[in-house]
Amino acid sequence: MSVVVDASLVVALVVADERQAAVRALLEGWVDSGEDLHAPMVLAYEVANVLARLAFDGELETAAVGATWADLAALDIALHPFDLAQDGPTIAAITARLRRRHATDSTYILLAQQLTTVVFTLDGSLARNSAEVGLPVELVT
Repeated sequence: MSVVVDASLVVALVVADERQAAVRALLEGWVDSGEDLHAPMVLAYEVANVLARLAFDGELETAAVGATWADLAALDIALHPFDLAQDGPTIAAITARLRRRHATDSTYILLAQQLTTVVFTLDGSLARNSAEVGLPVELVT
């Protein structure tokens, strides 16, 4: 089986978050059981933005960003590219169904649909909005 992880799960591994232990246990369980971890390519940019912000705010030493990135890369998440012509219309439609202003979350949902699996997230509003319209998103608590 495969799972789609969103950036909130990956970021929770490197920032102070009360759900960090739950996320770590979930990810370790998936890795130990041979689950394949997937995400759209946008995950890399979202995580890079968070690491850059943490370094800029002084919460993470700039010298530690590389090591943190290497630790995250060890998760071996398969990153999937976005095809503007093929995926764009579907992502826009998902975004409209979710009543969101940004399409980033929709890229995770589209990938989960393509892989016939579920997106795991810490984003409560994404999980609620997805449940309302029958999209495959599960909230990690």
